[in-house]
Amino acid sequence: MASNRITVDLSGRASIAQRILGTFFRGYQRRLEDAITEGSEEGTREVLMEWKREATDLAPLEKGTLRRNIKTELTEGNGEISGEISASVIEMRGGRRFDYAAYLHDVYPEKHGEKFKNPTTDGTIPRFIDQPLEDNAEKWAADIEREIESTLRRKGFRPRRR
Repeated sequence: MASNRITVDLSGRASIAQRILGTFFRGYQRRLEDAITEGSEEGTREVLMEWKREATDLAPLEKGTLRRNIKTELTEGNGEISGEISASVIEMRGGRRFDYAAYLHDVYPEKHGEKFKNPTTDGTIPRFIDQPLEDNAEKWAADIEREIESTLRRKGFRPRRR
């Protein structure tokens, strides 16, 4: 009888099963992490746009400089995605630099209260950046979560609904 044999050694550290599963799960995990990151970025970006719109509506209008200088920034690093909103309007007063936005937002409420006594624009408030977050924190967290789930579905993952 003629015969031959081929042997596959499955006893080593990198057996075929381990290599196949390892490759599959590494690829799967990488795709999953990328989808979560993408959804987190997009959700945070959308929240920042809404936050900026609301902050702009609440900021005093007088010259428009303050509203034009409300900025947002999205950063990623150290396993986090962060969205930041800020405003800065530097003016010269008495030969010194003065940040009008920081004064209005941080100092004015401490000295004069949460509302303007005689606003130049109705519906504006000193804490134009913080107030939208206080009003919408839960909604915006849910919006980001929905965007992550939407991205996961678009990328072929099927997250479970609670």
